[in-house]
Amino acid sequence: MTWLEPLRSSVPELDTPAWTSLERFDAALGELSSAAPAHHDAAAWSAWLLQLRHELAARRHRAPTGPAGPVWQTLAQFLAGARDLDLRDCTGAGHGAMVLTHAPTAIARAWDERLRAGELIGIAATERHGGSRIREITTRARPGRGGTWRLTGEKCWVSRLTEAAAFVVFVRDPDARISAVLVDADDPRAERDVIEPFGLGGWSWGALRLHDLPVDPATALLGAPGNGLEIFHQHFARFRPLVTATALGTAAGVHALVADALAARRSTGILPRVRDNALIALGRTHAEITAALLATVTTTRLAMIGHPAADLLARLGKAAGVDTAVQAVNNLAPLIGAAGFQRSHPVAKARADLTGLLYADGIHDSLYRSGGVSLLAGPANSRLATLTAAA
Repeated sequence: MTWLEPLRSSVPELDTPAWTSLERFDAALGELSSAAPAHHDAAAWSAWLLQLRHELAARRHRAPTGPAGPVWQTLAQFLAGARDLDLRDCTGAGHGAMVLTHAPTAIARAWDERLRAGELIGIAATERHGGSRIREITTRARPGRGGTWRLTGEKCWVSRLTEAAAFVVFVRDPDARISAVLVDADDPRAERDVIEPFGLGGWSWGALRLHDLPVDPATALLGAPGNGLEIFHQHFARFRPLVTATALGTAAGVHALVADALAARRSTGILPRVRDNALIALGRTHAEITAALLATVTTTRLAMIGHPAADLLARLGKAAGVDTAVQAVNNLAPLIGAAGFQRSHPVAKARADLTGLLYADGIHDSLYRSGGVSLLAGPANSRLATLTAAA
């Protein structure tokens, strides 16, 4: 909370009880993280992460209702990331927000209880051609008996592959429109193929293959048929700021670790003085992380009210925010010396995890490019008219 305290006046949505609950959440993270297994034991680490999510849910660590909720969740993601980027799903609905917002009422209520208890929902959108090009998906739903749909296709780079209880899958519906459906992860016709990633290894990751899997659109369809693109873009306008905040939290955690190490070395006389380049790096990265976090909170607010610029700012903010975190950690890592380049060191893990986020939830060149397209799409005519009038 040391990093966030000076920013408290910038989040007026959080009253004293909400701020106190954020402090309690941070304290619980510290307490529970002390019992975490070594992250190189992938199976134990993944199991502990899911156990952590369930324990935090049991202790009722969750966002408050109303306008404070999304801002609280954004700052909670920052605090989680400061401990470890793999804690990004330790609280909140995550991709389950699509189900709570768009599923039939009875289904949404049932999943609200399950998510509050700590269960996870994954997303299956990406295919071999890349996740940002959702209009090109080939996974199909064909008509089945009794009004059912039969799903066939492959999704790749799916996170939370073995931990999720269900997946929101984006498909071509029987009328070739893009629709979103909820699929039970334990359906025997859903094949899960785990792949070992470089970084971001806390949750399992890999391919999800659907083999003529039946769903009832009356209960499994999110929104109306053909609303998949709208659901996808609305969700990621809200979700990407959470990813960004978590990445910035990871950079802030590395910053604190490096600053503490330098201060300890100086106080014990190991380091007679801290060089100017180290002081400059500490000051500059602190300012950059803070500025990016404040921008992220602004995007969260815009997404909350459905502002038309929210999707654009979420795309650009995720790319720029994670780039900021990556650059900050790369600048800070050498200051701690060779110890920070050991495989088991938290700085080395942070660097590997943040590298993964350059690709997860949108490859950055694609996000920047799509942002540029959006920026030229609307205002160009109005700018030209203004220039013509001025001439």
